[in-house]
Amino acid sequence: MIFSKYSGSGNDFILIDDRQEQFPQSDRAYIASLCQRQRGIGADGLILLQNSKTADFRMRIFNADGGEAEMCGNGIRCLAKFIRDLGAVGFHYQIETMQTILRVEEKKGLFHVEMMQPFDVQWDMKIELSTGPMIIQRLNTGVPHAVLFVDNLNEDKWMALAPSIRRHSAFGSAGTNVNFTSVDASGTVHLRTYERGVEGETLACGTGATATALAVARKLKLTGPIRVLPRSQEALEITFSWENETPTHVSLAGPANYIFSGEIK
Repeated sequence: MIFSKYSGSGNDFILIDDRQEQFPQSDRAYIASLCQRQRGIGADGLILLQNSKTADFRMRIFNADGGEAEMCGNGIRCLAKFIRDLGAVGFHYQIETMQTILRVEEKKGLFHVEMMQPFDVQWDMKIELSTGPMIIQRLNTGVPHAVLFVDNLNEDKWMALAPSIRRHSAFGSAGTNVNFTSVDASGTVHLRTYERGVEGETLACGTGATATALAVARKLKLTGPIRVLPRSQEALEITFSWENETPTHVSLAGPANYIFSGEIK
């Protein structure tokens, strides 16, 4: 079986053309072994390209622990690049995800995703931790996210604190991704993300960047586009509109790059 490795702003994925549906997608241990960095290919997740009855293509995405995820903003851009590299015509595709159909378009070397309408939005939500109460911004931009504003983003304590937020009872059995953010004088948003399913910090998270940009825009009364710098320092750009306190017409743009291909038995 042929695989390809892609990166979206430092978020890396194994891509497999599974339109014949031969991949053992129910084998969580096998998927996790492929994503394992020391003894496998190594990736934040694995993405299957499949046929769709309602869109041009279907995306199935699995986290590094082998569990299936609802969506991934960086991953869907990598899938669009993969589709192009396989020889598909055109510059835009309708891609079916677990929850909806999203349009992805290539413009001037960047891939733009028309994100789904955010839901489960709770601004200024208070949660209790062992370290004391914290205020978070909660919203689902395809997967659930918690956003926390911090002063010194580089402190080690944030990633140490993240697991207790990720599994907090307020987010139910599914848990949440956790984003720590600060904004510099130029309005650039700096971001660190602890990803559910990876169970650690990743170099970037597209849905996390989207959730964080919307939280920052609301807090600081900013209009789009918002430039977000994840740990990879490969910028993402989020545009949006507002209806009262509800973000609408949300779009995520960023790079998607081919790294290498190989074969797995």
